[in-house]
Amino acid sequence: MIIKSFELQKIKSSNSSIILIYGNNEGLKEQIINDCFLKDFKGEILNYDEIDVLNNKEEFISNLLNRSLFEDNKAIIISRATEKLIDTIIDIIEKNPPGIKIIIKTQNLEKKSEMRNLFEKKKNLICIPVYEDDTRVLASIVQNFLRMNELKLSQEIINILVERSKGDRKNLNNELSKLQNLAISKKKKNLN
Repeated sequence: MIIKSFELQKIKSSNSSIILIYGNNEGLKEQIINDCFLKDFKGEILNYDEIDVLNNKEEFISNLLNRSLFEDNKAIIISRATEKLIDTIIDIIEKNPPGIKIIIKTQNLEKKSEMRNLFEKKKNLICIPVYEDDTRVLASIVQNFLRMNELKLSQEIINILVERSKGDRKNLNNELSKLQNLAISKKKKNLN
C-alpha cells in the first residue's frame, strides 16, 4: 500500500509491521521514522545495514523471532537496502514475527523494481516514497525554525540556507543546527 509523505496519519491506523521508505531525501526519511515510528515507541531499536543482514541472514531472522525478557517490542531499521534484500523480506513476511516493526530505507527505486512492486501491491505492507523538497517547503522549514527559536534573519540569508540544502532536509537541518549554535552567542545574524 502506498502512503504519500503528506498522508502519514494513515500509518497509525495501519497494522503493517514492514515499511519501505524510498527516495533521495534522507532528511525526510529520518523525520518520518522519528515522528511516526520512534517518537512514542517503547522497546528495543536495532539498526542494520543491508550488508549486515545479507552476511548473517540466519542470525538476523533468529534475532527477529527471539523474544526478549525485557522488551516486548522491537523496531528494526535497515539502511541502504537494495533488491538483494527481497528474499529476506519475503521470509520475514512469511514468518510474521509479532511485536516487530521493520523499517527499510533505500534510495530511489525504479517503477519496475521488484521491491517497490511488492510493497505497493500488498495491503499489509507500507511503501512511502520521499522526494526532494522544493524551495518553498525548505523556506517554510527555515521560517518555522526561526519562529521557534526566536531568531531573525534576512530573506537573503534564508535563501542561502535553502540553496545550500540542495533539496534535502538533512542538509538544511545541519545548517540550522549550525545557526542555532551560533545563536547562543549572538541574537542578530548577518550574512557573514
